[in-house]
Amino acid sequence: MNTATHTPNATPIYEKLVKEHGDVLAETREAAEHSQLKASQALDWSDLRRHHG
Repeated sequence: MNTATHTPNATPIYEKLVKEHGDVLAETREAAEHSQLKASQALDWSDLRRHHG
């Protein structure tokens, strides 16, 4: 999935790096959000409390 972040003020150097290597910042942000979601789901004990409360 490519979630390239294009900003109107992007520099030519940044644009060249994105072309060559992909948008590492966007990919990192997406991976971090996914990790946070998975961690949140893994640590969600609310269903356990409802069943044994």
